[in-house]
Amino acid sequence: MIDRLESAWRAAAHALELVAEGVVAVDPWWFAAGLLLHLLHQVVRTRGWFNVIRAACPEAHELRARDVTLAYLAGAGLNGVVPARGGDLAKLYLIRRRAPRLRWSTLMATFVPETLFESAVGVGLIVWALSQGFLPLPAPGGLPWLDVSLVLSHPLLSAAVAAAAGAGLVPIVRALRRRARPLLASLRQGIAILDRPRDFLRRVVSWQALGRAVRLGSLACFLAAFALPVTLATVVLVMAAQSGTRIIPIAPASAGLRIAMLGYGFVEVTGEAVDIARITAFSFGVGAALYLTALGISVAILGREFGTASPRRMVERLRERLGEALARESPAEG
Repeated sequence: MIDRLESAWRAAAHALELVAEGVVAVDPWWFAAGLLLHLLHQVVRTRGWFNVIRAACPEAHELRARDVTLAYLAGAGLNGVVPARGGDLAKLYLIRRRAPRLRWSTLMATFVPETLFESAVGVGLIVWALSQGFLPLPAPGGLPWLDVSLVLSHPLLSAAVAAAAGAGLVPIVRALRRRARPLLASLRQGIAILDRPRDFLRRVVSWQALGRAVRLGSLACFLAAFALPVTLATVVLVMAAQSGTRIIPIAPASAGLRIAMLGYGFVEVTGEAVDIARITAFSFGVGAALYLTALGISVAILGREFGTASPRRMVERLRERLGEALARESPAEG
């Protein structure tokens, strides 16, 4: 956690240094508008997740849309500092505190329909970036391979391997099927809205599409704040660099490659040279501001939930409560 906070602080300090040196001028009003629209985008998007959860458990009338929004914001901030996306567990814990009848497995399954549209948009951004030559491709032959020619070419050996595997797996499969039925039923409940495509489009995709439109406006405001070209192509380019490329391992996840992608992309889509210092300040400044804002909101929500102002104590109490909640629930209940 400390390392990630220090990284965010260094990014913010670097961006501020460029501003202080007069290399880049930032319009505070456009920047503030970008932050507000980014938060609005998150609020709008979570309405789709709320509808997914209500479709999974219609009797959970005690769960409100604002409960899901607060849980999402709290977890989103934690995901930046807690490894293995621990913030997602925080989201589920906070929602289940408001609606105890919801099963853990059902809640986890709701992430599937909630992320379908976002994943599709991410894939679309990747295809666009690849078609424009903005993303690097892996070198041929870069993936490891396993030589199994001996087993496949020797009929007696392959038959023995198949028989041994079958004999060993049959009892395991039978035991898993007996135990998996309740779990599978609970997981299927979490994706119940996918059985009603019209409701999924109207109550989930529509909200998330609106959220994406709001996010486009947010990125446009950030570009205007740093006096960078504001066009549909440049906004989509930034969106691809910030989020869409994260779903594949060859994406420019590092700051340096992302800046290179933006530097090359801006010239290609606008036909004009763009100051690399301005792009650097934009990338570091916006990234650090969003990160620190999300973390601050998360700390505020969790601080109120657990009655402490210490971030370390919040994480400790969250782990304790999660452990207790999971221990109280039997495997049959999900």
